[in-house]
Amino acid sequence: MPNASCRYIESAPTYCFFYPLQDGLTTGFGGYFIDAIFLVLIVTVLIIILGRIWCSWICPFGFMQELLSDLRNKLNIPPLRLKWTHRVLLRQVKYAILFFTVLISISIGISALGLTETQATFALPFCQVCPAKGFFTIFQQIGGIIPPSTTLPFIAIFMLLFFIFTSFFTRMFWCRVCPMGGYMALFATRSLVWLYKDADKCTKCRICLRVCPMDHDKVFEHMKTGDVGGEDCTLCGKCVEMCPEDGCLSLNFMSKRLTVSRKPKFRGTGKRISIKSEISRG
Repeated sequence: MPNASCRYIESAPTYCFFYPLQDGLTTGFGGYFIDAIFLVLIVTVLIIILGRIWCSWICPFGFMQELLSDLRNKLNIPPLRLKWTHRVLLRQVKYAILFFTVLISISIGISALGLTETQATFALPFCQVCPAKGFFTIFQQIGGIIPPSTTLPFIAIFMLLFFIFTSFFTRMFWCRVCPMGGYMALFATRSLVWLYKDADKCTKCRICLRVCPMDHDKVFEHMKTGDVGGEDCTLCGKCVEMCPEDGCLSLNFMSKRLTVSRKPKFRGTGKRISIKSEISRG
């Protein structure tokens, strides 16, 4: 799995695939380099099969962001909705983080560049800013798994607070800048799990767009029958669940429908209440 665990969890059986990728590239063409490339190929195949379904259904940080959104909703605090220009900018941020993570790791691994001495400072560049480092360290300190005296660098504490603050006010904010999500997005449009829209059944009610945690506008704006997924779609199925039109939207694996939108049988049913609740979450 892309991030089944974290290197900062004591005795973790596995690490997120970004750790061996950075570590392998840092060693140059020896050491863990071949292992890192092999792991990336495995992850890429999984992405081609499943798309970004990992982000919405399994990723622990996706779950944590949903909890923060629920807390904000219970406190009756309105969500901060990003403008279109801000959403476009954030789409590029995840690719920039991915690019510089790989660039820094490769640069350290090429001995001719003379940067091997900086390995202690700049190795694992993404791990240094990933909120998981701060979260899992503090969590284990509270649970007595690691000594309370274990220190955290300022950047780790800052990124954890940044994650909590932004994800509280803007739904799924971290998913918009996560480089692992960025890597998945490169292949997501080719995945075997995909989102289908029957444009003839669309009434342009905008519910699909309003309930989408990623503000994936293609699901609403694309008015041609076919695949309406894309690099930002995490295949969570919220749009399918909340769509009030029979067969307008469906989540599919290859040619097989996994779930399809249904019209409420009675006015004022629980589905309409759920739609209103989902929209209020942001």
